Amino acid sequence: MEYRKLGRTGLDVGVIGLGTEHVERKRETMEHVLHMAVEAGVNYVDLLYVDPEGADAGFWDNFGPALRPYRDRLVLAAHWGIGSPCDMDYCQRCFDGILARLGNGYVEVGLMTMAIDGEERWNGWAQESIEHLRRYKEQGRIGAIGASGHDAAIAIKAVNSGLLDVLMFGFNVLGHADEQERALRQACVEQNVGLVVMKPYHGGTLLSIGGKPSGITPAQCLAYVFSLPVSTAVPGPRNVEEYQATLHYLEASDEEKEYRPVIANMHDILAGQCTYCHHCLPCPQGIEIGWMIWLVDHAQDGVTDDLRNWYAEFRVKPSACVECGECLERCPFDVDIVPKMHRAVELYEASA
Repeated sequence: MEYRKLGRTGLDVGVIGLGTEHVERKRETMEHVLHMAVEAGVNYVDLLYVDPEGADAGFWDNFGPALRPYRDRLVLAAHWGIGSPCDMDYCQRCFDGILARLGNGYVEVGLMTMAIDGEERWNGWAQESIEHLRRYKEQGRIGAIGASGHDAAIAIKAVNSGLLDVLMFGFNVLGHADEQERALRQACVEQNVGLVVMKPYHGGTLLSIGGKPSGITPAQCLAYVFSLPVSTAVPGPRNVEEYQATLHYLEASDEEKEYRPVIANMHDILAGQCTYCHHCLPCPQGIEIGWMIWLVDHAQDGVTDDLRNWYAEFRVKPSACVECGECLERCPFDVDIVPKMHRAVELYEASA
């Protein structure tokens, strides 16, 4: 395992970390995945779930006991807040609960969830949250303050503010030519902010097309990510087999890690596959096309209440599509977008 500094925290972290968002909520699976991770030299673990006494109790009931035997060998990031707006009392209650579940009342990184997703969230909720996390730091209950999110422009502003020690952001081969992503990485270097990479496989869409392997491998995706000035990446496996595929990177040959052919042939490999890159935007009608397709793709086994509630939050629905074709001209992978919009209406509006 290669180790890199986590920015100005001074902590050494293995380049391969562990994301917990998708791991199967069975203690046997969690224990096996954690054991594999530690044995391979993994030490950075992102603990996404924030409410150990409420909505996320099932996760913590299994993951907490599995985690504690390895606690002194790990660098943990515990999340403060969730994606939707939440008040400080809720954030503090949940965060205190996480610290208690960890056994020693301390976590290396207090990470504000999606704190950089929009100017309003960064200028409002995030600033108030930073004041709370500073108090935790002064009390010796956290070691560093971090944030996660998806908005590169706001992320650059946040990094340059000097308020963050750690940033978690999504990078993968799809963004190899994105100048704003490059600028964000450079800002992290200049400010000595530890950069943790989420979504190195772009939520799995780089590895599979229509349920079949795309030909792109985890080793190629990770090799690209580790060619960048980042500290660690946190792929989120569902099970032991998926994490084994990630850890294979550690023994992969240089040939297996070669990612340049992926970049050169990206269009042909992913033709017809939506990667939710949002290059189709802006839509003249204001439809969030990428997210609408994501909601269609994630409803293959049926529309859950969570999916339906998320769909309801979007101001403009796919039924507003006038089939103007502008998105089709912009799409880098020739996705047949209009039928996807019709399918979204069928799934989420026709049955509402």
